[in-house]
Amino acid sequence: MDLLNRTDIQALASSEADETHLSLFIPTHRAGPEIQGDQVQWKNLVNQVETKLLEELRRPDVEALLEPARDLLNDSPQWQHMGDGLAMFLRPGWHQTYRIPARLPVLGAIGDHFVTGPLMRLLSDEHFFLLAISQSKVRLMDGSRHTVEQVQLGDIPTAVADVLEEPDPEGGGLNIPIGSRRGGPAVFYGHGATAEDVRRDDLVFFLRQVSTGLDEILGGQSAPLVLVGLEKNIDAYRGVNNYRNTLSEAVRHNPDELSAAELHDLAWPLVEARLQAERDDVVAKAQQLQGSGRSSTDLSMIRDAAQQGRVETLLMRSDPDCWEEATGEAGDSVVRLGGDDRFAVCEQVDASAADTLANGGLVYATSREVVPDSPVMAVLRY
Repeated sequence: MDLLNRTDIQALASSEADETHLSLFIPTHRAGPEIQGDQVQWKNLVNQVETKLLEELRRPDVEALLEPARDLLNDSPQWQHMGDGLAMFLRPGWHQTYRIPARLPVLGAIGDHFVTGPLMRLLSDEHFFLLAISQSKVRLMDGSRHTVEQVQLGDIPTAVADVLEEPDPEGGGLNIPIGSRRGGPAVFYGHGATAEDVRRDDLVFFLRQVSTGLDEILGGQSAPLVLVGLEKNIDAYRGVNNYRNTLSEAVRHNPDELSAAELHDLAWPLVEARLQAERDDVVAKAQQLQGSGRSSTDLSMIRDAAQQGRVETLLMRSDPDCWEEATGEAGDSVVRLGGDDRFAVCEQVDASAADTLANGGLVYATSREVVPDSPVMAVLRY
């Protein structure tokens, strides 16, 4: 899975290159015969976008712009490793592809900027991380209400053995240098040290390496993190953990015995309770501020406030999101931005979310209805 954070989404939303921008989205499947159908759906979407582009651009320019999308279509191994959604962003000479752990609409948007609204569900009340901790296997999972997907950890150690040298056979005692493989200081245990001292210190050193490595992967993320493991491993990890959105509750169970599905089933109730409480707090604050000038459900007013940097928190519906509803009603998956009134509300919601993030505000995308008569609700700074 490709981990996107608020910074990534903000960077996409703020692209100001004076050239054609394409935003392509489809739902995908992780396995099974439906994968072939995903490729067909991608092919159809790319063909539809090509037809629309040829109305105003030369064929060589259109073919060059869509080349990465065509290349992906023909890369069969890539389709065996999808998530729940696929997003590709293209402009002349540049493209970026993301496999998303959330369902996306079928949408092709053409304009002078990227569409990021469908990605906002990654900031939703259903997104979380799970860290399964044991001395022999550490796994990071990217999760949603229905599933978790393992995240590749690269060079981060995933077992104590990755950072622990074998005892020196001629050292006479517990002579174990730790960290020399990774440039850290060597620690030696003499005749007075016990095996329990070694195990405890080894564990803390190992988990510190894990935490430091995860700083880069989770940097910029805000989704809650659930720890799963035996109590001593969880307690040791909390002592070196740097991720501020780690839940105080944990699943105290040996994760090595659990499949990804079982890990999800144990973690999700903790996540759901936390995220629901956060959402309720935001909604309650917005309702309390009604009539004070610091809360609004008026999209036009919120759009202006977001541009001015006055939105502190924006709540928006994510499942279904505005684009999913609009394309379904319009019966058309390809959108010319700024040129179709049917999608004007979606563009305003997108722009409000992007400006809120750019000005340091918070965006919560929720699967529940925000308010009956508006796709958004905002708490204002002033």
